[in-house]
Amino acid sequence: MTPALNLLLNSFSAVLIIFTSAAAVASGFTSSTRMRAAAGMAAVLLALVIPISTRSIFEWTVSAVERLSLPGLTLLVALAVSAVTGWRIAAVAEFRFATTVLAIAGIALYPAAMGFLDYDVYVLGYSGYLLPVAVALVIGYAIFRGYLLTAVVLNVAVAAFLFGAGESRNLWDYVLDPIAWIIGSVTWLIIGASHFRARHSAGKVQASPQPSSGMGETPISH
Repeated sequence: MTPALNLLLNSFSAVLIIFTSAAAVASGFTSSTRMRAAAGMAAVLLALVIPISTRSIFEWTVSAVERLSLPGLTLLVALAVSAVTGWRIAAVAEFRFATTVLAIAGIALYPAAMGFLDYDVYVLGYSGYLLPVAVALVIGYAIFRGYLLTAVVLNVAVAAFLFGAGESRNLWDYVLDPIAWIIGSVTWLIIGASHFRARHSAGKVQASPQPSSGMGETPISH
């Protein structure tokens, strides 16, 4: 892959992150699709011109994030659409499945890669059959459940690895990245917190005393 194409893909990832973040913040103040999209585009333009030290905010974002995996990029696109349109993406079963897989995969990979475990799971991406089999099982289950977008994205990611479309020769880098893991983990933290609040509110309603209507009471005789 040429350096120019690499830079273009890295820049696209940064644009998505900045745009989605700004549109999500704007969604707390307006329900207008146009205003949310405008906020996202304005944030990208400001990031291009506002400097931090010798580089712009956009350049810092590009260097920090670099190119995302295809699953991570797909999640960011979905979140960008959700932030602009108000689409409740967490209600989509395929999104919940994808974020669950990414969250679990990140829990298996990143603590080991940072030295918290004795075995470095990252090496499984260079050779062997464990990681390819795991990816194949996820693709098979996605097809079985009808999650065709997930299956296509993972198949394309694996094909990119096999044909050497990226700089890395590790399969992990094609199916997972830190941003995708963060999105998956935060998604389930939010879903879990919402579920807990809903159960807590329902419990309080059930526990509250019901007011008496006064009907059917025996009158007091004098």
